[in-house]
Amino acid sequence: MKHQGLWVGAFVLVAAALIVAAVLWLSGSNLFKTQLRAVIYFEGSVSGLYVGAPVTFRGVNVGQVDAIGIEVDARTLAARIPVRVRLQPDLVRFDNGAPSALPDLPKLVKRGLRARLVAQSFVTGQKFIDLDFVPDSPATLVSGGRELEIPALADRFGALIDQVAELPLRQTVQELRDTLKSMQLTLDSTRDALGATARELSQTATEARTTLAVASGALQKVQGHAEATLSSITRLSEATQTVVLGTQPELQRTLASAREAAESASLAMRRVAELTAPGAGIRADLDSAVRDLSQAARSFREWTEILEQQPNAVIFGSERR
Repeated sequence: MKHQGLWVGAFVLVAAALIVAAVLWLSGSNLFKTQLRAVIYFEGSVSGLYVGAPVTFRGVNVGQVDAIGIEVDARTLAARIPVRVRLQPDLVRFDNGAPSALPDLPKLVKRGLRARLVAQSFVTGQKFIDLDFVPDSPATLVSGGRELEIPALADRFGALIDQVAELPLRQTVQELRDTLKSMQLTLDSTRDALGATARELSQTATEARTTLAVASGALQKVQGHAEATLSSITRLSEATQTVVLGTQPELQRTLASAREAAESASLAMRRVAELTAPGAGIRADLDSAVRDLSQAARSFREWTEILEQQPNAVIFGSERR
């Protein structure tokens, strides 16, 4: 019995040691580390933030979220979300290189320490808290000094999200659908018009090719006729040149004869001009002959008048009254 009791006691001690070791391992040895607890008040939604979410400083994990609550003002019904976090100050080292036993959190807050919600994953929508120094930001403390508090900064995209939430998304989506439907109808109409135009262009191209073939044949015929005409003109030019060259001596003789005839005519005209010039002797003879002819013509006219009146005057003579 004694041996059995010893075995049971040993088993209980070993089990207790194993349980303590498991608790220490699961807690990450946080039981023996110095921890700093603080609260962060968020005015807006903390959707996606969960208990156990990491608290980081510029991406370095320095703690985690312990609890998320709700506080409502009984008078104004204004709600705010207190998020309690647990920080590990031994991860922070100052300029001297020694780990800080317990940082002066209010002093760090005065120098610009702020907290901000950051999206951990856009797919799952989870968020975490990131700490950083923003000296120019206002430090609004809500707890009134009852507990250590880190001021929260507004979400960078919070205002944008609020504005997007106020947009008439359903109406906008419907308008987009109507616009897309109109664009689809326009594209269909354009496709049909382009198809008809393509067919007309194909037909026009076929007719143009036929016209070009006919025009090419006509041009070839015209080219043949033009070549024949040019050949005929060439032969005519050569024959004309031959005739001109053959008749050139005769033309020269004819031109010489014409020149001699012109000189003779000019000489005759000069002689006639000399004969008819005023004061020339032959001209006086010509004037006298012209007067005699005029008188003879007058006498002959009188004789013809007598014959008309007295036809027998040729036999018996005339009796003038």
